Amino acid sequence: MASTEQTRVTVRQYFDTMAARDWDAFGEVLAEDVVYEMPQTAERITGREQLVQFNREYPGDWRISVTRLIADGETATGTMNFTVGDEDLVGLVYFELAGGLISRVTDFWPEPYEPPAGREHLTERGVSGLDRLSRPDGS
Repeated sequence: MASTEQTRVTVRQYFDTMAARDWDAFGEVLAEDVVYEMPQTAERITGREQLVQFNREYPGDWRISVTRLIADGETATGTMNFTVGDEDLVGLVYFELAGGLISRVTDFWPEPYEPPAGREHLTERGVSGLDRLSRPDGS
């Protein structure tokens, strides 16, 4: 069983090697039978080779910046700012490890939306300084 610190280091390597586009090193933190899921699009990628290829071939000039990384035993979660061209997205990612390698990754890519009416007196509008979202109204 991986310790929380080992999990944190492994997941940090996942993000760092992805950002550097070091695909050989990226593959080294993945289990051979890793499962990568994107629930919003109902897509699943199974296997190290396929996940490395998916990231290698991802279109556009993209950049990631990790904003949070929390590990507990063999699980971790993180948030990131993902920029493609002029578009900023926030990604939420959940990790499971087995044998010190990442065995499952679940990515969520929430879209900004207008809040329901009737709660303006309780809330403030604005974008967090940590996680950036491109909003249709430019805020």
